[in-house]
Amino acid sequence: MTTIFAPITSINQNGVCVIRISGDNTINCLRELGIDTNKIKNRFSHLHNIIIDNELIDNSLITYFKSPNSYTGEDIAEISIHASPYIYTIISAKLSTINNVRIAEAGEFSKRAFINNKIDLIKAESVVDLISSETKIQHQQAIRQYSGKVSNIYQAIRHNIISALSKIEALIDFPEDDIPSSIIDDINNIVFKIINEINSIINDNNIGQKIKKGLQIVIIGQPNVGKSTLINFLSNDNIAITSDISGTTRDVISSYINIEDIPINLFDTAGIRKTNNKIESEGIKRAINKADDSDLKIIVIDPSKNLSNDIIKLIDHNSLILINKIDNSNNDEIMDKIKFISNYCENIIEISLKNEVNIESIKPKIAKLLKNKFNNINSSIITSQRHRSCLIKSITHLNNFNLNKNIEIAAEDLRLAAHEISVITGSINIDNILDEIFSKFCIGK
Repeated sequence: MTTIFAPITSINQNGVCVIRISGDNTINCLRELGIDTNKIKNRFSHLHNIIIDNELIDNSLITYFKSPNSYTGEDIAEISIHASPYIYTIISAKLSTINNVRIAEAGEFSKRAFINNKIDLIKAESVVDLISSETKIQHQQAIRQYSGKVSNIYQAIRHNIISALSKIEALIDFPEDDIPSSIIDDINNIVFKIINEINSIINDNNIGQKIKKGLQIVIIGQPNVGKSTLINFLSNDNIAITSDISGTTRDVISSYINIEDIPINLFDTAGIRKTNNKIESEGIKRAINKADDSDLKIIVIDPSKNLSNDIIKLIDHNSLILINKIDNSNNDEIMDKIKFISNYCENIIEISLKNEVNIESIKPKIAKLLKNKFNNINSSIITSQRHRSCLIKSITHLNNFNLNKNIEIAAEDLRLAAHEISVITGSINIDNILDEIFSKFCIGK
């Protein structure tokens, strides 16, 4: 197999850049860089000068990992150089002249690790999630995948399916009328438990996939109620223009924030009102659609204004109602709004964004509502649509399973169910999807 190389850290003058080389030609690559390979020891780091065409290029730290005890399962050398684009370019150019050596494609190191049985497919996919994690919850989710805990769950499910299948195959040569009912009951119970376990994994409100991308919160309300001021406060940044002029926000404005380690995509939207302006009207339409698809709606209300029908329709249990401008409203107006809204939603906070009254209670309330809605936020298993699709296919085959009909067809249903679980972990041949999976990685991973 071709020997590959790539930088696994930045080369933009950040102090140190590490170049990884993997493959049978690794030692020869080091020689071509002027390194005395007789002094190289497995799993030791050594200082060496890099000399190309009799010219000193850099003083580097070389760490060598002999196959099969390396990340890829191949011979690996990791060369730590000063992170100069020029130094990297010279080294890269030299390595590229060596026969059967080339720069690695995106995700190719991890792909080779998978092919050489160093990691399963779930662990390989989790590398991207681990690198991109920005919050504790995202990190915890990625590390569950990377550590093998999730793989163990899928392997246990597959083991139970195979266990039921082995019992059936032992009965295939017997006349169906002679099969004891106790054995049939035992097999049916195993399959029933597997179905329940997979259903409990699937019925997760897509929380794992949401955590990867960030939960969606939409700020919505009538014009000039304080929506843009709110997103600026929550984002701790002036990302939205605030103005007394109605219709200032005409399109969806987004911000990525972190509240109590929950990753959140926050959206400010156009003020909901009747308008003949086509651009503003389209912004309002988008706002309503975005709110309907959100994980939480924050509806900002000015108690001095009558609620429009469009706003009333949006108020439900999936809402947080912020009654803003309480310092500019009389108590009767505030109490009337609270009494009316309480018929649809109990999550109400009275605030003044302008004068910072009670605004410290907003973020904890958001976190509480999201954690209550997604009570499995710290134990998600499914993190990709690929995994979900395989589980759905597997449970479809399990639901088709019926020992009261043809026993050989029942056995085939279990084989197909086990196959789909194997596709998740990559324990069977899945060459047709490997390129798609690893192309999502960056160079050097």
